[in-house]
Amino acid sequence: MSSVVIGCVALLLVFAASRTCAQQAPQPATMSPQQLISETIEAALKILRDPTLKNDSKLRVHKLREVADRAFEWEAMARSSLGAPWRVLDEKQRAEFVGVFKELLARRYMDDIDRFQGSEEMRVQGSEQQGELVVVKTLLITSSREQVPIGYTLQQAGGRWRVEDVSIEGISLVNHYRKTFGQFLVNKSFGDLLQQLKRKLGMSNTGNPG
Repeated sequence: MSSVVIGCVALLLVFAASRTCAQQAPQPATMSPQQLISETIEAALKILRDPTLKNDSKLRVHKLREVADRAFEWEAMARSSLGAPWRVLDEKQRAEFVGVFKELLARRYMDDIDRFQGSEEMRVQGSEQQGELVVVKTLLITSSREQVPIGYTLQQAGGRWRVEDVSIEGISLVNHYRKTFGQFLVNKSFGDLLQQLKRKLGMSNTGNPG
């Protein structure tokens, strides 16, 4: 998949990766998974296409983060991506890893998001129940008319549906990171993993950008 396609697909991921979460607007308890994804996509695309925000990247990022934070469960994504090692972490380690994981997503996709042309389309094609989970199926149509299937996996907690994984052309984001982290942790510790991610991101030991 091209980096342009990945960047467009990730528009609902990257901007929620702020180190301080935006204040979340209440989500109606009656909103279905399909409605949540549809409204989130619509809101994000509206921001990206807003000509008044074209030259104000800071405000655009802020608005996109607010949209995405209402839909995604970042702690659950970080927990699933780390896998078994999560169980032995204390509260402080978990919070630190979530922050680093979110920043990792942001840095990976930030440059590609700027290539968004405004002619892309995202269509919601239905949903499928998988036990306690619901997978909402969507189709990204790029500016070159390439069609990319994307699935959003949601789970309900506290009366609200939240996204816990995204699959692009059948490839799970969570599984990708779980495999990558797992390979690193074969001969390294969690502390080594955290420090390597921070160095890669230019972050200090406190989790703030260096």
